Amino acid sequence: MNPNEPVPADPILEVHGLSVGFEGFDGYADVVDDVDLSVGRGEVVTIVGETGCGKSVTTEAITGILNQPPAHVSGTVRFDGTDLATLTETERAELNGDRISTVFQDPMSSLNPVFTIGEQLTDTAQFGGERSTGLLSYVRRRHSRTDRKQARERVLDLLREVQMPDPESVMESYPTELSGGMCQRALIAQALLNEPDLLIADELGTALDVTVHDQILALLSEIIRDRDMSILMITHNLGVARQLSDRIYIMYGGRIVETGTTHEIFERPKHPYTQGLLASIPQLSGDAMAGGIDGSVPEYVDPPAGCRFHPRCPYADEACRSDRPPFETVGDDAGVECVRYAPDDAGPVPTVAETRRRLSADPETISTDGGTGDQS
Repeated sequence: MNPNEPVPADPILEVHGLSVGFEGFDGYADVVDDVDLSVGRGEVVTIVGETGCGKSVTTEAITGILNQPPAHVSGTVRFDGTDLATLTETERAELNGDRISTVFQDPMSSLNPVFTIGEQLTDTAQFGGERSTGLLSYVRRRHSRTDRKQARERVLDLLREVQMPDPESVMESYPTELSGGMCQRALIAQALLNEPDLLIADELGTALDVTVHDQILALLSEIIRDRDMSILMITHNLGVARQLSDRIYIMYGGRIVETGTTHEIFERPKHPYTQGLLASIPQLSGDAMAGGIDGSVPEYVDPPAGCRFHPRCPYADEACRSDRPPFETVGDDAGVECVRYAPDDAGPVPTVAETRRRLSADPETISTDGGTGDQS
């Protein structure tokens, strides 16, 4: 656990020591390793990292999706002060359908293809948050003209709010008859139907073209502005995080390696991985591809000892390879897991420009202790 991780004054979501692993043919995969994070009321928090770093698995563990083998989940998740492990299966399902909503990553596969959009969203409006209503109650309420009409009107109002074109026609359409952007809007409307306190948004717009992606982000920005709702977002897009977030968690290899306000992360990034991500953004001048981080996220069956980023880090030394660095608070709103910020470390803190230079250097010029050789 990270006792020094900054926590908002009034958190609605608190995660402590969350670890997730999977039993497989190749062995035990340690995918999420001792993660701490929190979301304040009315706050927009984003987890940023490369594909495969454990972002989606973290949110799936938070919502309780990964509660069966081969997944193994440990740690504490508290929502509005309640330890979710103390809830029954029914209570947990009702919470997820009522106060916590999720917009999943792929809009084309997250809707049932054999029911119309209207049927699916109207059922959510009528029965969302209910684990089981019983067959007789379901049939009676499903065919109640008054209840069904009220639920349908709510759905139409939400579809208009998410700027769905021709919502009446969309209600009679099947998901396969809609574009990816329209399915994404339908999923956002479905997630908002029960006015949740926490919305989890997993890679919104990933499968969409850039124009529609921008429209979806503008829509989410309006929702954030108009609704008093907490949001936990997942993305690998730094531009999305900068546009919408109050705070950011940087995740690498299943661990939170840095956290801070959006301004702090972009203006004063501390962890070499965060700096590498920023240095990887193409530049308008010079070599557009300079600064990319070589390598890929670690294998979780046999992850590196010590800091999991050390095989790709241009500053790694022996201390990074032996022990996991402690998570250190840096100011009031930031924290980082890196030996360069340990109290007894006097080494210079690299800048994004220095990281870009090192990442673009010939690997043979980087010495084993993290320094650079003579490049003159």
